[in-house]
Amino acid sequence: TQMKSVGEAMAIGRTFKESLQKCLRSMEIGRPGLGGDGKHWRIGEEIYGDRDIFPRDLIVQKLTTPNAERIFFLRHALRAGLTVDEIFEITKIDRWFLVQIQQIVDCEEELASTAA
Repeated sequence: TQMKSVGEAMAIGRTFKESLQKCLRSMEIGRPGLGGDGKHWRIGEEIYGDRDIFPRDLIVQKLTTPNAERIFFLRHALRAGLTVDEIFEITKIDRWFLVQIQQIVDCEEELASTAA
C-alpha cells in the first residue's frame, strides 16, 4: 500500500528482505526493488548501467545526506566493495539493516553470475 500524502509505503512479507523489496516496488518509481533490473541510473548529467560500479566518491556523497535515493545507493556501495562497517560509519544506519541489504545484493550477484 502506498500512502502518498505522507510519502510512506507499507509492505508485509515473511522476512524483512521480502518486505523491503515489495515496499520499493510499491513506490511506483519504475524500479522493481533495489536494482538488478537492467535499467539505467541517471545521476546529474551522467548515465550509468545497472550493473556498472559507481565511483566511490559519488557513492559516499549520496550516502552522507539522507535523501529519497539513499536506499538505492546502499546497493551501489555494497557492489562497489564498501563494507557494512564503512557504510555504517557514513550513514549510521543500523548494521542489522545493512546486513539484510547485503544479503539481497549477494543474491543479486549470484543470479547475475549464473545468467552470464
